[in-house]
Amino acid sequence: MIPSWPATLPQLFNRQGFAYAEGDGRLMSDTDTGPGKVRRRTTAAVDIMKGQMTITRDQLQAMRDFIRNDLIGGSLPFQIPDPLGGAAPLLVRFSKDGMPQYQNIAGAWWTAAFQVDVLP
Repeated sequence: MIPSWPATLPQLFNRQGFAYAEGDGRLMSDTDTGPGKVRRRTTAAVDIMKGQMTITRDQLQAMRDFIRNDLIGGSLPFQIPDPLGGAAPLLVRFSKDGMPQYQNIAGAWWTAAFQVDVLP
């Protein structure tokens, strides 16, 4: 069974700093003259989603437990609510350099910044 993003954590990213990039499944080739050639290489291009969430100290611990235990150190994919408004959750995994980074912003408040690959 695929792990799901815990209900005790924020279900959406903060507006500021959120980004969603379409995956690039194209193959581009230069030509001797004129514009280069472009064709589809794959239909399984991976989209990238990154942002941050504002969380409490308790939510920070819940997120760390989820990553360590449910995702086996962040190695498994998981489902997260679609921040673009889709009805179905997205299947994602942490990007190569996208594991959460936590920063204390005020007392018990933290930000968790991370990047995920949206799997096709």
